[in-house]
Amino acid sequence: MKLYRIGPKMYLENYQGLGASYQDGGRWNRVGQPVLYFAQSPATALLEMGNYLPSPRLTPKNYQLGIYKLPDDLALDQISCDQLIDDWAQFPYPSSTQDIGGKWLDLNQSIGLIVPSAAVPAGLEKNILINPKHKDISHLKLIESTEELYNHRIFSGLK
Repeated sequence: MKLYRIGPKMYLENYQGLGASYQDGGRWNRVGQPVLYFAQSPATALLEMGNYLPSPRLTPKNYQLGIYKLPDDLALDQISCDQLIDDWAQFPYPSSTQDIGGKWLDLNQSIGLIVPSAAVPAGLEKNILINPKHKDISHLKLIESTEELYNHRIFSGLK
């Protein structure tokens, strides 16, 4: 399975999960819980990053799209939209999603949890949480990265 995430080049192979969501909490984890957020497609990774920037032209120059490989035979858990309360995609994140992800991280039974993406309407795309404390974390590998993120034409009307 391929996974995608965007971040500073120097951190693409850092699998400790001690970034912003560790410090501030995230949609699927509480403050102080290490976790790695990935998307199931590069397009979803780009949309997710768009939630944090006023314009894609402000993407830091050192950011790259990392393409990762995780063996297909590793067990992953999954949460679907119909298992969530109606406000799961709201911002700021509801405590209900942090509780779900937090409990999953605490159990440490699988390396990944597939969750709906709040960046895509109705959770039609998926993200994958990776537990950096899981025994199978050594199987996660960066296989490629690219500096090219957004096509220059897509935001040509932005100043």
